Amino acid sequence: MISYFSIMTILTITVVSFTIIGVLYSRGKIETMDDFLTARGSTGSGILSATFLASFLGVFVLFTPPEAGSIGGITTIIGYGIGVASLYFAFLVIGPRIRTYVPEGSTLNDFALKRYGSRMHILTVLLSIFYMFVHLVAELTAIGLVAYELAEVPLIYTALFIGIGTLIYTAYGGLRASMFTDMIQMVLVVILLVVVIIGVGYYGGGIGEILGKTTVNVPHLFDFKNWGGIEYGLTLCIAVFASNLFHQGYWQRVYASKDDKTIRKSLITCILIVLPIMILTGLLGIVSTGLGIAESPSVALFSLVYEFFPSALIIVVFILALVLVMSTVDTLLNAIVASFTLDGQKIFKSAKKESLLIYARIMTVILIIPATLIASKGYSVLYLFFVADLVCAGVFFPLFYGLFNDNLTENIALVAAVVGVVSGVPFFIADKLLIAFVLPVVTSAIVTIFGSILNKKGKSHESCSI
Repeated sequence: MISYFSIMTILTITVVSFTIIGVLYSRGKIETMDDFLTARGSTGSGILSATFLASFLGVFVLFTPPEAGSIGGITTIIGYGIGVASLYFAFLVIGPRIRTYVPEGSTLNDFALKRYGSRMHILTVLLSIFYMFVHLVAELTAIGLVAYELAEVPLIYTALFIGIGTLIYTAYGGLRASMFTDMIQMVLVVILLVVVIIGVGYYGGGIGEILGKTTVNVPHLFDFKNWGGIEYGLTLCIAVFASNLFHQGYWQRVYASKDDKTIRKSLITCILIVLPIMILTGLLGIVSTGLGIAESPSVALFSLVYEFFPSALIIVVFILALVLVMSTVDTLLNAIVASFTLDGQKIFKSAKKESLLIYARIMTVILIIPATLIASKGYSVLYLFFVADLVCAGVFFPLFYGLFNDNLTENIALVAAVVGVVSGVPFFIADKLLIAFVLPVVTSAIVTIFGSILNKKGKSHESCSI
C-alpha cells in the first residue's frame, strides 16, 4: 500500500525537521552546565505538564496499552492506567520533598548519595542507566516495528535515523531543547488520538458496529471477572510505578520547575489527562484483536490503522508516531548524559565537569549502537520493559523509605534491595509475572521496615547505656 521509498522519505524529513527545530530553539540559551542538564527553576506549569506527559507517553502509548488490551482486556488497561496515574501522584508527593532535601541536586541519584552514601548511589546510578537504556531500546523497537509493518523497512534503519537525529539536537540543546520539542509533541499526541479514533470509527463502519463485533468475538476481554486480565493489570501497575521512579528525565523536570506549586499543578493535570488516553488506546488494542486484525499484540493499533485507513491517513499517523518517539528518546538521551556527567563527577572526583560532559556525549553516541542493534531484533516492547521493571521493583521501597525514616541505614537499604530483587527472579523466569513483581516489593519492604525498627532499638539501647 505504501512504498519503501515513501516511508524512508517521510522518516528523513521528519527527523531532520525536528533536529533543526531543537537546535534553533536552543541557540544562545545554554550558557552553563546547569542550563544544559537541569534548566533549574525555569519552567512553568503549562510546559511542565506537557513535558511530563510527552516524556512518559511517547510512541509507547501506541504500543503497550494496545498490546496490554489485546492480551488482557479491559481490566489490564485499567490496571495499567492506575499504575501510570499513581506514578504521577508519587512524583507529586515525593518530588517537592526531594527538592527540599537536596536543593542543589539534579537527579534522583543526588538524593541517594546524600541520604545513604556511595554504595547506594552507585546502585541507583547503574539501575537508572540500565532502565533508561532498556526504555530507549523499547522506543526504537516500537517505531521500527511500525515502519516494518507499513513498508518492510528494516528495523535497524529506522532506529539509526531516529537515534542519530535526536542525539544531535539533544547533545546541542540539552534539557531545554528536549522540553521545547515535548510541548510540540504533546499537542501532536492529542491530534494523533483524535485522528485514529475518528478514522477507525468512520472507516470501520461506526463505533457501535465495531464494538458489537468485538464483544461477540472476544467477550473475555470485556469481562471484569477475567482473572488473567486482572493479574496482568496488577503486574503492569506495579512495574510501571516502580521503574519510572528511576527515570532521571522526570527528576530533571522536577528540578526544572519554578517551584513546588508548579510541580503539583502540572502533575495533577497529568493525572487527569493520562487516564483517558491510556483507556482509549487500550480499547483500540481490544478492537484490533476482536476484529481479527492484530497479527501481533505489539502492533495491534497499527494493524488496525493499516487495515482501515487510506494511504494518506496512514502516512499522517506514521509521522505523528515518529514525532512521539523522538519526544521520549530525547528525554532519555539527555537524562543519560546527565547521569554520566553529574554522577561521574561524584564517583571520579578528580575529573573536571567540562571533560565529563564531553565523555558523556561520546558515551551517549556509543550507547546508540547497541540500542539500535537490540532494537533491530524486534523483541516484545512490553517484555523489554519487564526486564528492567523487575529490578526496580526490589529497589524503590528501600530507596524512598529513607526520605521518611531516619533510622534506615545504607547497609539495611542495600540488603533489602538485593534480597527483594533476588526473590522475584525465579518467578520471573517461570513466567509468573504477578508474583515476580509483588514479591520483590513485599520482601524489600519487610526487610527495610524491620531493619529500621531494629536499628532504632539499637540506638535507644546505646543511648541508655551511655
